[in-house]
Amino acid sequence: MMGFIVNPVSGNGKGKKVWELLEPTLRGQGARFLMRQTSRQGEAQKLAIELIQKEGVKKLIAVGGDGTVHEVINGIQQSGQTCVFGHVAAGSGNDYARGHGVPFDPLEALEGILSDQDERLIDLLHINGRVAVNSIGTGLDALVAKKTNEARYKGWLNRYRLGRVAYIISVIRVLCSYCPCHVTLTVDNQKYSIPNAWLIALANIPNYGGGMLICPDAAPDDGEMKICVIHSLSRLQFLLAFPKIFRGTHVSHSGVLFYSGRQVQIQAEKSLFVHADGELVGKTPVNIELLAARQAICDATDPIQSGQKKRVPV
Repeated sequence: MMGFIVNPVSGNGKGKKVWELLEPTLRGQGARFLMRQTSRQGEAQKLAIELIQKEGVKKLIAVGGDGTVHEVINGIQQSGQTCVFGHVAAGSGNDYARGHGVPFDPLEALEGILSDQDERLIDLLHINGRVAVNSIGTGLDALVAKKTNEARYKGWLNRYRLGRVAYIISVIRVLCSYCPCHVTLTVDNQKYSIPNAWLIALANIPNYGGGMLICPDAAPDDGEMKICVIHSLSRLQFLLAFPKIFRGTHVSHSGVLFYSGRQVQIQAEKSLFVHADGELVGKTPVNIELLAARQAICDATDPIQSGQKKRVPV
């Protein structure tokens, strides 16, 4: 039995339209499924737990954006049971879909899910009793996430499939007044003193903020998180360097540092917002732990390389 959790307002109504495309296809193929529709933020997590524990669902598909993915994954994690996850992208940023090669065509994504094309285990990032599947960020980045989620222009731009532009507008807005600060970063018990830190991003996939390649080498199943730190830049330098992130060419910039590890602590001289997959989860200081391959993820369309053995849920 499959369960679909649909966020009808994701992508400014795209979630509803995508489900209207998926449902007749599922019924036409005689698929056994249950569907639950969210009506408010945070509900997808509760619905995921309900479908797993009460309905015995063994595969859950999130139809929505990265916020819906985040909630459903947390529901699976908190259910205490094994459940395969699938995704049909219907949001504005769709970083999970980009990072895992899930097609943006809904029927193509569904085809992969129904065919059980590939199942593998991926890492998760644990913070404040929750998990992130894509990324965690603090500093300017978390404040940008907050402003973007609150902005009226996000919905307007989503209508024209310009969700990425909403993030860029928020970066410019926040950059005008944001003041970087000193941060102490501890990675696997090694301390680093970071002067004038603008942001710290911890990534499980390369994609970030609607397609930026914040950590180009990040992989969801390599047993470590990649960490990008941007520091010691003037506002103008930051603004000029910012476009490089979309191509991943910021990696050679003098104001950018990279680390990798499994245990991270972040302390700052002032309280900084922290986001997980674009959703605010608290403020610094924080501890982040990598949960290595603890969650079964069905990447509906990741190609299986020749000779590659399927990794199934445990």
